[in-house]
Amino acid sequence: MERSYLLLTGSLSGLVSILAQAVLWSLAEAAFPRLRAEGASSRQLDVPDILVHMAAGVGLGLLFWLSWGLTAIVDVSWWQRGLIFGGLTWAVLIAPSVISIARAMQLAAMPATVLAMRWATTCVIAGLACAWSWERAV
Repeated sequence: MERSYLLLTGSLSGLVSILAQAVLWSLAEAAFPRLRAEGASSRQLDVPDILVHMAAGVGLGLLFWLSWGLTAIVDVSWWQRGLIFGGLTWAVLIAPSVISIARAMQLAAMPATVLAMRWATTCVIAGLACAWSWERAV
């Protein structure tokens, strides 16, 4: 698998994850208006946020390439491999960072959860996109 293809896939998946998160959060706010009233609303995304998630997608694509697509996990479909990769990267890289940021900034539970879910979406979508690309190329 060519590295540049996975990096591009990771970058695009970071962009798609931000768009998916915006749609999902809009639906959640429409279904549960108290989320907006409690101040848990996901603030408007701006260009730096989008670029950070795209850069994270590139990093996740590189990490997927360096791990050889988690080839040690055998007899699983591409989507299971992607979910495993996304879950592992979120649990190991993102969750501790979000907890640390939430404690340092003294965020309430709901805004910290929104932040964690936004990054979970990025990790899972990047993992699925990279696993699908890997499956097609191999």
